[in-house]
Amino acid sequence: MDNTSQILERSAEAFTGKRVLLVNPVVDSLCSTLSADWYLWTWDFAVLRGLAASLDSDHLAFSHLCPAYSDLDAAILVMPKAIERAEYALAQIAPLLAMGTPLYLVGEKKGGITRAERLLEGYGARPEKLDSARHCQLWRVQLDRQAPAFDLGAWARRVRVELPDQTVEMVTLPGVFSHGRLDEGSELLLEETASLPRGKALDFGCGAGVLATALARRNPDTRFDLVDVDALALYCAQETLRLNAVDAEVYPSDGLSDVHGRFAAVVSNPPFHTGIRHDTSVAEGFLNQVTRNLLPKGELRIVANGFLKYPALIESHIGPCQVLRETNRFKVYSAVAPG
Repeated sequence: MDNTSQILERSAEAFTGKRVLLVNPVVDSLCSTLSADWYLWTWDFAVLRGLAASLDSDHLAFSHLCPAYSDLDAAILVMPKAIERAEYALAQIAPLLAMGTPLYLVGEKKGGITRAERLLEGYGARPEKLDSARHCQLWRVQLDRQAPAFDLGAWARRVRVELPDQTVEMVTLPGVFSHGRLDEGSELLLEETASLPRGKALDFGCGAGVLATALARRNPDTRFDLVDVDALALYCAQETLRLNAVDAEVYPSDGLSDVHGRFAAVVSNPPFHTGIRHDTSVAEGFLNQVTRNLLPKGELRIVANGFLKYPALIESHIGPCQVLRETNRFKVYSAVAPG
């Protein structure tokens, strides 16, 4: 069981028999071990897949928005890696709670839980630390004021991205990769003007959708699918596409779990962090599996930090890898599948 779940289990009497909202859960046995009427909200598709066998759709939601659960006896937020995502989640949780209802925040010390008092003081006068164990802390505040209704528009940021050949209107939400700006790696990838092969293309780990939007405009004979594990990213991608009048398919996938069929091109600025840890396993798993989704002579085009050892992986699974562009931090790689 995850450390955050273990510290919650130490306070089992606060939740047993209660109607409890758990936000940003991890995949473990907490909900079967601790007897409560659980309602879970996750924005992580991997978590949805991991818990779907033990909870039905009425008790497990995957969305950029928290369902309007009622009559809650308590709510728990597991601290996200981005503090702005924690603020976004709390702003949705608090309006669902009646006055006097406890709101809990749990997380690892190195994952931002030390900011719990500041995060919770907007919802009650006396946030208190209840427990500290297994490198985690558990905090609680009793709601002593009515939280304002959540307004998604107040949290969404609209950014104009100026490229040499076009302007892209991008929508981002808290915790979505490179929130509020175009990141340096994606900017470098979009500096490459070579055309993509005609046909279907995949934007893996699409984030706010700026890569697929710009590349679809440049390559009118290319039709994009966009996938991401994060529900907030998927919402932003849909909005970015809509604002820029680009037609594409957007859907969740844990890695390539829900990607079917083969593509003439796959583009990506793949992640190399999982939670608060530096971790290239998502990108490595993607490179290990992407060959099954590339057509013969299909092109893989990705951007990555230059220190990551991707060329050998690309060449072992696809074929010769060339560097299309590079800076002192990033490189754009291209490889063409045999055929």
